[in-house]
Amino acid sequence: MLKIGGVKLGKVPRVVLAVVGESSAVAQAAGEGIDILEARVDLFDGQLTSASVVDEVKVLKRHEMPLIGTIRGQGEVRGTARVSDAQREALYQHLSPLVDAIDIDLSATMLKSVIATARRNKNTMILSHHDFRSTPPASTLEHIVRKATTLGADIIKIATLARNESDVVRLLQFTAAHRQNNLVTISMGNIGSLSRLVLPFAGSLLTYTSVNPSDGQIGATRLIEDLRFYYPRYNEALINRTRLLEFV
Repeated sequence: MLKIGGVKLGKVPRVVLAVVGESSAVAQAAGEGIDILEARVDLFDGQLTSASVVDEVKVLKRHEMPLIGTIRGQGEVRGTARVSDAQREALYQHLSPLVDAIDIDLSATMLKSVIATARRNKNTMILSHHDFRSTPPASTLEHIVRKATTLGADIIKIATLARNESDVVRLLQFTAAHRQNNLVTISMGNIGSLSRLVLPFAGSLLTYTSVNPSDGQIGATRLIEDLRFYYPRYNEALINRTRLLEFV
């Protein structure tokens, strides 16, 4: 079964909290039921040196949760990226041994080098695609899946902007039809907020939130409450424990 760290994927939605460094909010969210942390290294405070990144990630590891390492570059974030491609490649080399999974965009120039590094360190490999302008047609989504599969992705992440409800429905249908491909799908933007709940039902392995929600994300507390309500199996351990207490 596919895992990130010790967390099994596939049977229930898993919640990823994107973090930009250690804070009290991270500790609070981690205690509310977050499954996995994503270190958004490109958004860390201060100068992004190898030493500073390693130190910050080691602090995050104290939460004893699976950790995804991500360093976004130009064209993979809104606005201007903070790191050059050369810097990113060097940072990924230092990051990979510390994390359970590596996420890198399919458009990255250093893609094959980072994949090789991740394989040496036995990271789960997440190959991602971001479209901040639209949700492309199914034929384009098919091409993304084929490319990522050929490169050896363990997980294929596709995040697209939803301009209307039809975009969300199209991504939902695509996810359901390709659930065997280990997809993570996200409709970004306010219209896409519902996707954070319904795309896992169609087969998306992970749903994302952050300390400062954006792009249609649902705050961690609300997201987990909703998942517990709409996905009984998500809260299976708690349900079982509650039933046992009935007989105490």
